[in-house]
Amino acid sequence: MKKYSVLSYSLIVSSLFLPVLSLISYCIGYRVSLLNYSVFSTISALFYIVSTAVILKNNIVNKALVFLPIFSLINLAVYVYKSKSVVVLICMCICSICSAVIAEKVCNSSKAKISSVLTSVVLSVPFLIVSLAVVSFAKFGVNTVVDKIYSPDKTYYAEIVDIDQGALGGNTVVNIHKNSRLDLLFMTIAKAPQRAYVGEWGEYETMKLQWKSEQCLIIDSKEYIVEI
Repeated sequence: MKKYSVLSYSLIVSSLFLPVLSLISYCIGYRVSLLNYSVFSTISALFYIVSTAVILKNNIVNKALVFLPIFSLINLAVYVYKSKSVVVLICMCICSICSAVIAEKVCNSSKAKISSVLTSVVLSVPFLIVSLAVVSFAKFGVNTVVDKIYSPDKTYYAEIVDIDQGALGGNTVVNIHKNSRLDLLFMTIAKAPQRAYVGEWGEYETMKLQWKSEQCLIIDSKEYIVEI
């Protein structure tokens, strides 16, 4: 049964890995990105399907799995927020359904089973609504980098981004990035960008950027200090 315990805890770790790592990174001013969210969500869905089949076939009971649906929903929200992909949404929904099936299986009493299923259903509704809204909104919005200039020593670079949201309008923003990141096997970790300026849509057509120094960016004659 030891190998099945490893399987059980692997499901929990796989659900918490990205949310916990993203939260820690956010708190210290960094951001984590997977190289390909569609690939990883597909692998996760297959892993959950196989794991569910193994758990049901071998009557595996691990009380820690009762919390798996909640962890899976949190994981779904993080994946969809970061990827804004329909494919990712579908794959992570499969993971959540498998989690609910597993949780129902490991509950010993009828009341616990009903409670587990109801909790999964009730929690899934707002998560799915928000996730669908994020994906739908992303389809209407197009972010285009229209200009990019490096600081004198190339420690930073500034980007003018045109955010076109169709009938909803849009914005012109300037983001300052640190020109370095940590590339790992399947993800990257980089300093979170600083949003230096937010303006009206279309401003990018006449906007001018210039670095005064390594720590000072000039946007249309106004100075902005780098704080990252």
